[in-house]
Amino acid sequence: MKEIRLLIAGGGTGGHLFPGIAIAEELSSMCPLHVKWIGTGRPVEEKVLSKRPWQYQILHVSPLKGRNLGGLFTAVLSLPVSVARAVSAIRRFRADIVLGVGGYVSGPVLLAGKILRIPTAIHEQNYLPGLANKLAARFADRIYTSFQGSSRYFKGKKVECLGNPIRRQILEDAMDLSTNVDPYRHFRILVLGGSQGATGLNRIVSSALKIMHQSGLRFQAIHQTGPRERDVISDSYKSSGMNVKVESFIERIGIAYSWADLIICRAGASTLAEITAVGKPAICIPFPYAADGHQDLNAKTLCEAGAALCFNERDLGAVALASNIETLMSDPVRLVEMGKRSKGLGKPDAAKEIALSMLKLCNCDSEIFSDVTEMEGEQLKSHV
Repeated sequence: MKEIRLLIAGGGTGGHLFPGIAIAEELSSMCPLHVKWIGTGRPVEEKVLSKRPWQYQILHVSPLKGRNLGGLFTAVLSLPVSVARAVSAIRRFRADIVLGVGGYVSGPVLLAGKILRIPTAIHEQNYLPGLANKLAARFADRIYTSFQGSSRYFKGKKVECLGNPIRRQILEDAMDLSTNVDPYRHFRILVLGGSQGATGLNRIVSSALKIMHQSGLRFQAIHQTGPRERDVISDSYKSSGMNVKVESFIERIGIAYSWADLIICRAGASTLAEITAVGKPAICIPFPYAADGHQDLNAKTLCEAGAALCFNERDLGAVALASNIETLMSDPVRLVEMGKRSKGLGKPDAAKEIALSMLKLCNCDSEIFSDVTEMEGEQLKSHV
């Protein structure tokens, strides 16, 4: 079976990293795979990617967005140098295909791939594409989107809406989900304040849960706060006599999803992809300072489908949030329906579909499709 050499460019946030990781994991299950990741050098990248046997290279690229005129001029002047370094990196690695997953580092790498006539693709996680992907799309042979409506922002027929890839571990951990709320146990609330922290959401939700506790409502909660706020939020719960499990980061998030009856979260694309893949009802409080309000558009998709309630953080108070949580707690039929509608939006096979499309793009699909079909056939026989 042919070995594939995949070069991934992008990063800076988990929202960019994890979809790329999920695609690479899926490809590695189909064929021998060598991976090189070109990123920004931010701590989250180094922490996550250091656990994987992949090459990792930092490419220093100046962002274009949010710069004054002088900074923008300097950034534009430095682009040819970044592209030249990307060309060198791709040649040394001997890449078969280049995948951009967002972030300003992906643009020069996609352009370098185009210059070298190597198949290129990008994945856009959010409903509203970021500037980097809008620019990189000009050099991409294929554009993968997470939301159907995102295609309007890209020209041509090379757009495929295949969903936002989810890591295999999450789906495996969440396989035993039940959509029914058991009335004979405490209601379970999972709060996702963000792996890097979300001060506004953390404070509003913790205050709302305290109001509910003081009202005598029976519930359990797990609250992911991010590292900066863990101690503050934990102490706040303890001072109110509440036994809430507070975590900086939940490594096995799929297990937490399977535990929860309701999820309260931001509206990052990866989080929403995970929630819909496992079919959970949610309350979304989008980050109000997200670039171009993209989290509001992400959340709107779930809200319009009846899978989530969505609130503007600036207009939301703890009392109002507590009231809405209590309303959902008292209506298990509605929660089940929200879960079903969430599941209807989910695309748990996104990573597999994107991986197969990429193999086709670099003309490596025929042999691997045959092997995948044969493998699935053997698995089917073993269950008969």
